[in-house]
Amino acid sequence: MSETYNPLVVEHFARPRNVGRFAAGEDIIAASAGDPEQGVRFDLSARVKDDRIVALRFEVYGCPHCIAAGSLLSERLQGATQEQLRRWTWREAADELEFPPEKRGRLLVMEDAVHALAAEWQRRR
Repeated sequence: MSETYNPLVVEHFARPRNVGRFAAGEDIIAASAGDPEQGVRFDLSARVKDDRIVALRFEVYGCPHCIAAGSLLSERLQGATQEQLRRWTWREAADELEFPPEKRGRLLVMEDAVHALAAEWQRRR
């Protein structure tokens, strides 16, 4: 695997962080995007407090790059505000993980999930 994947992809795929989902609660928001039949789905759930994400969990159906991207995202969005979620773009993960161009469309699905999480957060306010 390490010959064809960036070392960060290998690390996050082999030891993904923050896998799973939070049980529903007053301080929990959740959103999804994608379809397994289309090859990728991201499910995100976050615990929010004082207008910040204090914890983010993910579940993903997809290739090793997608699993690594979900794990990386779960770390990078700790402490994010609603506005930061709205502004987040797929390019952040693509650059850091060196996503191959033919797989970057899958990151658009992750971006949709992040933006849907921001929308759910706004709706629940």
